[in-house]
Amino acid sequence: MLLTCYLVLVYPLLALHSSWSEELTHKRALLARYQALQDSKAKVGQALQALKGAVGRMEGQFLAGGNAAVASADLQEIVKNITSAHGAQMTSIKVLQPRDAGPYQEVPVQVQLSGTMSQLLTILYHLEHHKKLLFIPELEINAPRWMAPKQKDADADQPVQVNLVVTGVIKKGTPA
Repeated sequence: MLLTCYLVLVYPLLALHSSWSEELTHKRALLARYQALQDSKAKVGQALQALKGAVGRMEGQFLAGGNAAVASADLQEIVKNITSAHGAQMTSIKVLQPRDAGPYQEVPVQVQLSGTMSQLLTILYHLEHHKKLLFIPELEINAPRWMAPKQKDADADQPVQVNLVVTGVIKKGTPA
């Protein structure tokens, strides 16, 4: 009788108490996790605002224009101005096919120019440090064969032929 009473009444109550204790422990841990997420909400909001500001500043460095044709004209003008300002001769410029990069579009132009090594270095420096966000994914330099010069500075003035691709970025769907 005592055993039956234990099996019918006490054991189920003990098992129920044990399962409720486990569930309560699990719910407390879940509550602590949610409270930690709630506490970090302000930090995440600040980080999001900082990230949006950084993206906004970067988008200010994109090429002008809302489509690839206008942006490539802007890029050609930048390359032409930098090249002529530093005394190199641009022999040709060719607009390449734009490439999608998520919500952005890469607008490349292929440029062939001739100039001295110091002019080339100056042009590359000014392209890389331009106020617009420009990349040079391809660069090929064809220099004349080196021969022992009679003067040390004679080699620095020898023209080199340069073929490079300059790429700028635009945001898709922005008005021109």
